[in-house]
This record gives sequence, structure tokens and C-alpha cells, in this order.
Amino acid sequence: MDILWSIVGACLPCFPDLSSPSVTIKDIKYRIVKLLGEGGFSYVYLVKSNNDNAPYAIKKIRCPFGSNDESYKNSIKEIKNYHRFVKFGTPYIIQSIEEVIINEPDGSKSIYILLPYFEKSLQDIINNLVLNDDKMPEDEILKVFIGICRGLKVMHNYKTTSDEQRHQQHDNASTTSTDEEGLLLPPGSDDDEDGPTNIPTELSELIPYAHRDIKPANVMISAEGLPVLVDLGSCSKARIKIRNRQQALTLQDIAQEHCTLPYRAPELLDVVKNSEITEKTDIWSLGCLLYACCFGYSPFEKLEIEQGANISLAISQGKFLIPKNNGGYSSELMDIINQCLKLNPDKRPTIDKLLDTALELSRKSNY
Repeated sequence: MDILWSIVGACLPCFPDLSSPSVTIKDIKYRIVKLLGEGGFSYVYLVKSNNDNAPYAIKKIRCPFGSNDESYKNSIKEIKNYHRFVKFGTPYIIQSIEEVIINEPDGSKSIYILLPYFEKSLQDIINNLVLNDDKMPEDEILKVFIGICRGLKVMHNYKTTSDEQRHQQHDNASTTSTDEEGLLLPPGSDDDEDGPTNIPTELSELIPYAHRDIKPANVMISAEGLPVLVDLGSCSKARIKIRNRQQALTLQDIAQEHCTLPYRAPELLDVVKNSEITEKTDIWSLGCLLYACCFGYSPFEKLEIEQGANISLAISQGKFLIPKNNGGYSSELMDIINQCLKLNPDKRPTIDKLLDTALELSRKSNY
């Protein structure tokens, strides 16, 4: 099956900025309201449908060199990630609504992804609390944390069927090493992308995926109050075997570009050859996120603010401080943070264990 199996073709005008007032996707016109953000070759706009005036987000990605562009390959991978977890029906992972690829006259490509619009992120909530010298109640923190864990559980426990594995082998046989799509997969690794994500109906194999950029800004809050994991551009197969120094340096460079430093696991700061990177990188990031929900900043940002510490050095040493009297939170909640922020990834809990621990603490808190 062609890699673009999930992409809907349509006519869409190019809009590098707000000079174009609207965009049409599958005969539905969306009015551009404002630019929400930009970075690199991508732009995110708030738009409203002419049909019902409902708000949406449109992400535009420019690919100056067409199909040979790294931004193009990463965009296709991001689109596949939006569809990969749909079969699980989880409300905790964002799903795209439509995707369109446009071949521009100059040979470049433009990719447009229509997404749900969320009014606020977890980072917005934390920022507001910091500004008002307030803090989030423990039961609310646990509710958000449990939802994030449920989303990550889907990623970390992802399974592929034997049909998908055969499809992957076929793809690999016809794909050169220079055409790898896996973001955060260094050249020469075995972790190429798999095929379409059919519902498992036969013998399946566990192939965990990791988000790789868990942070409050990548957790949106839905209208129902549920946390939703967004920005799946960094999501990839979790387990990467590092065989040589070149692969280690390549992975470090990719992590530097795509994994936010204050939430980045130490094994991605200094990648060691003959090692394996796993989904435990997300567990470290979860610990940083939980700390930020409690105290306003990542533990390593807080150390930098209060003591002028070097963030990279503090992360590599696993050095952070819990405020006096736990900041008013339970010792059990602080223990979850400490469990996640173990320098040795093997000593961090699995997402299943972490979810069970959080659920048990939530039940105790509600008694």
C-alpha cells in the first residue's frame, strides 16, 4: 500500500501568512482567524468553518525540496501517527480530521493538516497559577496525570500484526537507507516505520511507540476537561539500538532539535553506543511534567531559576529538589516524581505501573 494511503487529495490555496482570508478543504471553506504559532517550516492557524462557525486548527508545513525534503518525510510520519492510534478510540491522543498535500509550481510541496482546536494547554494553566501565586489541587493534578498516562499507555503498548510486519518487510526491501522516515531513528537502525494500522486480528508483536516530547505545552485540555497529547511529530518507535558512535551523535542531534531540554531524559543528552533507548524516556518526561504541575516549572528549570544551575548538567546528574514540606502535596505524589526521575531508565516504572500507582493514590485521596 502506498505510504500516502491515508491522505485525502483536495484543492487548497497556499497561504504562507495571513494575507489569504480563507482556505477550502473538501468543499468546506475555513476562514483564517489568526496565526497561533510557527516554528521552522510550519505554521499553525486558528480557522473557523463557514458551515457552522466551529473553530479548528490548520497546520501548514512547507517542504522546499518536495519529496526529498526532511520536513516532508517527517510530515508524512506525523500524519501516520495521527492515524496510528485511532483504532484504540482513546480521547487522550489527538487525531487529525483531514490532510492535504499540494504540489507547488516551483517543485516544492505544502502539507496542510486540519486538527481539532483546543482553547488552552496544560502549560497555560500552569502559567496562570504561577502568575497568581496559586497552585493546582492534588486531585486535579492526578486527574490530568492519569489521563496523560492513559494516552501514553496506548503508545507504549502498541502492537503490530503479522500482516503489518510483512508489509513493513516489503517496504524495507524497496526503500534505500537514505529514505528512512523515522524521526529519532538514526541511520542504520532497524526501527523503520511499519505499515497501515489495522485492528489486530491475529498473532501480534509488541512494538512500543514513544511520544518523545512530553511537556505541559504538548498537553491540551479538551472541552470535556480531559488532557489530550498533541504534536505527534516526534512520536516514533520507542526502542532504538545504538551500535556505534555515529548513531549516538546523530540521535543526540535529533533529540536536541525535537525534545525540549527541561523535559529531556538524560539518556538522550549523552547517548552511549551499544545502548538501547526505550519508552522510558517518556517516563522521565512525565516526572518533569508532574513536578511542573505541582511547582510551576520543570525540576531542572526550577533549579536554574533558584540556584543558577546548568540545566543539562543537572539533568545528567539527576539533580533536583523537592520544596520543603512537599509544597503542601502528599508524600505519595512526590514519590511518583522520584520514581520517574531515576537516572537509570531500567529503574523507572513502566507506564502500566505508573498508571496503577496514580489511580490508587487518586482513590485514596477521594476517600
